[in-house]
Amino acid sequence: MLRIKIDNLAVDNHQPKIIKYSYPLLFIHGAGGTSEYLKNYLQFFARAGWQSYAINLRGHHPSDQEFALAHTTIEDYVEDVERVMRELAIENCVLIGHSMGGLIALKTAMKFKSVKALITIASSPPFGVPLEMHADLLDPGTMMKSVWDMMNFTPAATSAFMAEKTLLNNIDEAEREEIFRMFVAESLMVGYQIAQGVFVDPAQIKCPELVIGCKLDVMAPESMEQKLAEFLQADYISYEQFAHLPMLETGWEQSAKDIANWLKKNIPDKKPKKKG
Repeated sequence: MLRIKIDNLAVDNHQPKIIKYSYPLLFIHGAGGTSEYLKNYLQFFARAGWQSYAINLRGHHPSDQEFALAHTTIEDYVEDVERVMRELAIENCVLIGHSMGGLIALKTAMKFKSVKALITIASSPPFGVPLEMHADLLDPGTMMKSVWDMMNFTPAATSAFMAEKTLLNNIDEAEREEIFRMFVAESLMVGYQIAQGVFVDPAQIKCPELVIGCKLDVMAPESMEQKLAEFLQADYISYEQFAHLPMLETGWEQSAKDIANWLKKNIPDKKPKKKG
């Protein structure tokens, strides 16, 4: 794995021994995430012949610390992705966004008509998150801390209590502590935007699209992902066995294989093989 530094951003690059496809993959992590929790996918797709990149958004280690992280917006993160695409000359990539990263991928694909395809996994929807979900997932102590952080412009990190109920609900107990350490603080401004909704015009996205939903996901319920697929008129894959982190949960390889098969089917590619 090669780590590339673009100003304040760190980008992980997994190069295949033999490049089989002319287009690379660019993975975008979710809220409070980093490229670390995407490593299974990055390694899988590199072995399969794709050049695979994963951005660490501003303020998300190993990217530089961002003192204004609390003020950061979805639009700022979209700028990060655009900068990486231009600096690495990968405007023709496939965007693969998880959770918040799915929403960022949607916004990016609206601007770049060269994007080959768009895949969202357990994505934050552009039409906002229902209020009843907030009530189900937040205990009073967590809500009070969020209000305090917002008032003091402090980024918020997911508590162990919240992680057990949301991120880690389908992770083997022996692995939960290690995976929990992969997550960092996130902008509360971004959380507010996700809750309220962010403008996306599906008519401006011209590439093939795939939405992935998971029946055990309490953060991005499958019903929400089905609605997103209908909104985008995208292909849809549903998993009975996965929750919010299908790239880390038992049997994750199946989701990677399904994504690879969808790419092969939907993106014609005649690139001659060459060494990476």
